[in-house]
Amino acid sequence: MTQKLKITVLGTGTSVGIPALGSLGWGKCDPNNKKNKRQRCAILVQSDDINILIDAGPDIKNQLIEHNIKKLDAVLITHQHADHISGLDELRPFYFYNKVKLKIYTHFETAKFLINRFDYLFNKSSTSQSYFQPPFELINIDYFQDIKIGDINIKSIQQNHGAIDTLGFIFNKLFGYCTDVVDFPPESFNLLYNLDVLIITGLRKNPHIAHAHFDLSFKWIKELSPKSAYLTHLSPESDHDTVLSICPKNVEPAHDGLVINI
Repeated sequence: MTQKLKITVLGTGTSVGIPALGSLGWGKCDPNNKKNKRQRCAILVQSDDINILIDAGPDIKNQLIEHNIKKLDAVLITHQHADHISGLDELRPFYFYNKVKLKIYTHFETAKFLINRFDYLFNKSSTSQSYFQPPFELINIDYFQDIKIGDINIKSIQQNHGAIDTLGFIFNKLFGYCTDVVDFPPESFNLLYNLDVLIITGLRKNPHIAHAHFDLSFKWIKELSPKSAYLTHLSPESDHDTVLSICPKNVEPAHDGLVINI
């Protein structure tokens, strides 16, 4: 198992991104600070040979072009909310040249949702154009499952996100990614201790029914004791420098384009 991982944070924003459309705009975020411009949440995990994308929201094409990503080996989907899946169609060109179907890994419940919304990406239809071939392969995974993609080992965990559950992921027992979470079952939480890096939801100052707020995130991080931790899924209320000023030692708000080497 490789001990080298490169994590690129592609997006750190909420479902509407920052700036948002309409009068919400930048919210309380300073538009002059480029770290406040937040696309929808996604990350890229890379070893020397493998590229794994986590989530594909509406910004995913621009996010991947910005980082010159020419190849994907797999996509992990945390859950079915639109800000995490609505850009899946944009990934079709990865199939065009080598005709190898892109593997999409997600939980059974999310898989059913994807088949309903994006059936054409996985199944050939009698109404499809003759030249069209489904570019993706859907792979169901369960909570607490071990997955190996190339030289990267992944452990899936269960997270509560209000009305639904989501997938979190631990890579090579070094890096945990826990977006869209407000609570953990004990089995999941116990797997997150003493990681090198933890990226976890930190939405805003005030509590929320589906996302951890700052005090809850800081409480978790203090107990879990990662070497470093970053907040993601930041709301328009959460100005980067203001959040940074209240973060404990070794914790900071992530920002789009952040690169972490482990």
